[in-house]
Amino acid sequence: MAEMTRGERMVRIFVYMMAHYNNRYNVADIMRHLELPESDLRSVQRDMQALSEIEGGYIRRFVDNGKTYYQVAFERANKLVFPEFGDTLLHFMFLQRIANIYPAISNLIEDLTSRITQELPAREQATLVNYSKELNGRILFMGTPPGFDENVGKNLPIILDAIRKKQKIQVTYIDNFGNFSDQPRVPLMLAINHGEIYIGCVSRHHPDKTYALKLQRIESVKPLREHFTEDPKVLENLRKRIRSGALFSDEQDPQIEKVVIRFPGYAKNFLRERPYHPSMKVREQENGELHVTMNVAINDTLKQWVLFYGPIAEVLKPAKLRRMMLDSAKELVRMYEKHM
Repeated sequence: MAEMTRGERMVRIFVYMMAHYNNRYNVADIMRHLELPESDLRSVQRDMQALSEIEGGYIRRFVDNGKTYYQVAFERANKLVFPEFGDTLLHFMFLQRIANIYPAISNLIEDLTSRITQELPAREQATLVNYSKELNGRILFMGTPPGFDENVGKNLPIILDAIRKKQKIQVTYIDNFGNFSDQPRVPLMLAINHGEIYIGCVSRHHPDKTYALKLQRIESVKPLREHFTEDPKVLENLRKRIRSGALFSDEQDPQIEKVVIRFPGYAKNFLRERPYHPSMKVREQENGELHVTMNVAINDTLKQWVLFYGPIAEVLKPAKLRRMMLDSAKELVRMYEKHM
């Protein structure tokens, strides 16, 4: 395997820390999590120092009990749940390319990536420019083009500002049935899931409950004069719902359970390419089968992910998920047998 360049390593570190914004890390922690060799110690130390010195203070450096730690200090990081990104200069360029799908976050990503780029040696800056020139026209979208709505670029900054100011917003929204609603909302947080942006809000009638709006379905948004007081417990519960994969279910206090699913050996790459959750692990058994384990909430979102694999996926535990799969299989049989 080719030796990792400084640019690739810095991108890996930065993106990993943004994806785990709530944690602090020393150099040893970073090397362990990213599986970097011990020989990279001095290089990683220099990388961390460089990241902490980037103008804008995205990475904070501090000392606690004689140890030096680093943590994300980006003011919006605690309002965004970042997905797990890749780890190379190529992916760095790719991230910039697909950011244009969402005009609002495009500016944010370009700002962050340009600041890192400035810290790279001239040779790697040139490499990144060449990657962009060579590959931008080769990154295409099969089928229908990605949804591009100019309203997204107008609405997202207003929502982010309202989250920051703890200000209510008036939102015109399209539901699953195509119906429009126009009502005040209390925005707490943004979540990014498989390329889509969602706004986590507090229920007006049940202030201890939260729900999600899909950004692409927001027709218009405007700030209201009325402000709200954040409840830390509700905020943390919303964060828990996002991390457990329960944001799109009605379950407000998701219970995390261990899931075990059996797959044939040839599914290994499929599973690695389409993971469901950060806790997901794929283990090969002695007989060549694969056991996929993860700790998540049991809901319809998880069921749909398993159904994607059809008959090659068998849920071993928990029993609740097995019953959900069986019920869905019976419904499919009844639906198709009616017209045979």
